[in-house]
Amino acid sequence: MERGKEPVESIAAFKGARRVRWWLLGAALAIATSCSAGGESGGAANNYEALMRVADRAREGGDPSNAVPIYQRAHEINPREPEPLVRIGQSLLQTGNVPQAAASFQEALKLRPSDPEALRGLGGALIAMDQPELALEQYEAALRAEPGDARALNGAGVALDLLGRPAEAQARYDAALKVDPANLAARNNFGLSLISTGRYPEAILLLQDAAGQPGANSRTRGNLALAYGLQGDMPQAMRWLRADMDDPSAQRYLAYFGQLRGATPEVRTASIRANPEYYPRGRR
Repeated sequence: MERGKEPVESIAAFKGARRVRWWLLGAALAIATSCSAGGESGGAANNYEALMRVADRAREGGDPSNAVPIYQRAHEINPREPEPLVRIGQSLLQTGNVPQAAASFQEALKLRPSDPEALRGLGGALIAMDQPELALEQYEAALRAEPGDARALNGAGVALDLLGRPAEAQARYDAALKVDPANLAARNNFGLSLISTGRYPEAILLLQDAAGQPGANSRTRGNLALAYGLQGDMPQAMRWLRADMDDPSAQRYLAYFGQLRGATPEVRTASIRANPEYYPRGRR
């Protein structure tokens, strides 16, 4: 139940943020122009690194759209390096351009077929395009390249859940948390998988500690609310819902939880897995 980013607090803040974004893009283009104009033999490599740093700052600063052309320029300078293509894919995923992201990850894999980051990225894009079987193949390949990688284990778990193989999915989440106990994505997904199979007390135990931590997000609290609601503890469900929404919105979720409680286990599980609030899908 992820929520969108908070709005910019003022028009002045928005304009300042926009100026910073355009400054980053302008700086990157100035570097690229300097590179294309000639210089020392090592200049291209140096400019490649500078472009990647500028693009990374833009993407990590919440501006993936402006990061893409900078990464593209870096790729033109060093076309044999898959990293810019991977970063383009990650940026496109952030903006919801899922098919284009998948294509960029595939181009990166042509350069380095076993690149774990590209494989994980392609897996995520395929999940967003409702192709969990193909996604699982990518995560399995990533695990062959980097055995025990918590991110690939978590992604494989999501794919297995969507394929209706929750026992295998839960084993993957558990393995991910053994490798990286602080992996919030794996904890959230493990909790949601337990909820979808009716194991509410275990899900609550798994999510309770994480929900109270400073790094917790609305998805953790939303999953915990769902577990409490399906267990029948509506006051606790309301408490966690109200952490992120107003009373009318929370009441709508409580009504949904009540509907799920009255459904058969099969219908309940299918509803949770089809609900983008719990299993987000990207734009196609």
